[in-house]
Amino acid sequence: MFEMLSQLYYKDHYRYSLGFSFFSGSQGGNKYMLNSIAIEVTERAFLPESYAYRDYFRQHGLKCDILKKGDKSLFDYDAVMLFHGFHPFWRKYPSIIIGEYHSLSVSRFSRVKDLIKRIINVRSDLYIFLNEEIRKKMWFSDRKNYFLRSMGYSKTGFETFNDEVKKFDVVYCGSYRDGVFEIIEKVAEIGLSIAVVGFEVPLKHKKITSFGRKTLKEARQIISQAKVGLNYTPDVFPLNIQDSTKVIEYCAAGLGVITNRYKWVDEFEKSRNAVFLSLDSVETKKDVLEFNFKVPDLDDLDWNVLLDRTGIVEYFAKIENGCAKK
Repeated sequence: MFEMLSQLYYKDHYRYSLGFSFFSGSQGGNKYMLNSIAIEVTERAFLPESYAYRDYFRQHGLKCDILKKGDKSLFDYDAVMLFHGFHPFWRKYPSIIIGEYHSLSVSRFSRVKDLIKRIINVRSDLYIFLNEEIRKKMWFSDRKNYFLRSMGYSKTGFETFNDEVKKFDVVYCGSYRDGVFEIIEKVAEIGLSIAVVGFEVPLKHKKITSFGRKTLKEARQIISQAKVGLNYTPDVFPLNIQDSTKVIEYCAAGLGVITNRYKWVDEFEKSRNAVFLSLDSVETKKDVLEFNFKVPDLDDLDWNVLLDRTGIVEYFAKIENGCAKK
């Protein structure tokens, strides 16, 4: 079914793009002066990359602000960055659109959801993908204006908390996944104190401190107060091919990592010459506190380094000169 739909999509792609090109910024060879960018996020989104983009663009002399979806001041900006989601082509947007696909849909009918997004989402002047597999799974051809951008971290964001006192043995910072409650409670039962950030429903256990949802800065401070970071990601597609923000942030804070095993984390550990502790090996408190963790060097994933490498600001010059084509 998907092969047939994608073939039909590619066959009609050129006509389809022309049909709706007036909704975005590069049509007709017009020139733009790109001086300001709005980064649109939803109310509940946890997107550390949105802050990284904002700070990076500001460093390069652009006005840039993070706006909640539906903010009417959106049209005061020359361009908008969209983290898809659904952003239908019939909605109005600023003249220049930067579209980012940093994940694939999960749960039932996930591929159908992705196909609907691909067809309905507004066409962009520039696309950003977390990795090559996501680009291909979203049915984008390699002729599109795009670049790949892995997850990063803010070095200065963690340096602020270098002197934090270690109050917890373990920290879990992230969203709810099936099975994660049981994993956290299992770790608590062997006597390790755990800080949990991100869950609205507190976990009731004498060894667990639940902080709920926190700002990015607050979350980093709590991470820095722990000795080890806990990662649990179900080994199912597409979760097992997507970068783990929490693993990267744990390592950036100098924490050892306890994790279950799946494709991305195994490849990350091997390529970075790191040593993580497998969850399957954790049976006692000593297994964690006496483990010889090896934390990898992530200097190349600092957001400034990472975004410099993409050449995104240089690409804006092409858009301004009308050289960028969908």
